[in-house]
Amino acid sequence: MIIYNIIRSNTALSLTADFFTIIAGAVRSFLVLEIDAEGDAAASAYNEFGIYRVTTAGVTPGGAITPVTVEAPNLTGTTPALAFSGTVPTTWATQPVVGALIHNCPINANGQRYFWRCNPNLNNAITVPGGNNAAGSLSVGRGISGTSNISLRLQVAEL
Repeated sequence: MIIYNIIRSNTALSLTADFFTIIAGAVRSFLVLEIDAEGDAAASAYNEFGIYRVTTAGVTPGGAITPVTVEAPNLTGTTPALAFSGTVPTTWATQPVVGALIHNCPINANGQRYFWRCNPNLNNAITVPGGNNAAGSLSVGRGISGTSNISLRLQVAEL
């Protein structure tokens, strides 16, 4: 298991577009271990975004984020090679269709922080099966209400 951070900063939420979507690789599944979000707006405004399962894949993904490993350097001083086999697009010609809401994240746009961590035994971690199937991926950050800027870090473990 290799742990990665997926980060997107100071970006406005949208009621109709994903903040980013995580598509698992062809042979590797992953778990969401942490959600860490903070408001970046200059004025107070209620925001709520969700993490959803995707029921129908989006068309023409773009603007990919590269997950960054958080593993410490080994004795030779080098970090492990990035092995994340999925993709994390931030734009779509046609947005994915979201299904079930898995986790909602309420946050004030003026600097409030929202933090969630799964249990140490991982029994409540959010799972995404492998298969390189955009219709089985996660849509992260689609606004339920509010459109102010936030920064979001998702920590995932690829299996």
